[in-house]
Amino acid sequence: MAEREKCGDFEIYKDESDGWWVVYDTKKKKRLGKFIDKNSALDKVAFFIQDEKSDEEESEYEETGSVC
Repeated sequence: MAEREKCGDFEIYKDESDGWWVVYDTKKKKRLGKFIDKNSALDKVAFFIQDEKSDEEESEYEETGSVC
C-alpha cells in the first residue's frame, strides 16, 4: 500500500489487491468505505470532517483550504 494520505482521524490508501481507494477511521479502527478514485475518497473524508466540525464552534475553522 504505497499510496497513503492521513487526514485528521482518517487515512486514505489505495488497496493494491483491487485498485480501489479505502477510507479508514484510525480512531475507531474501522474501514468506512471503498471508492473507485482518490477524489471520491477525499470527498467522503471532507464530509466526515465537516460533520465533526459542525459539532464544534464554527469560528475556529476557515471555510477555505485543503481537506488534508
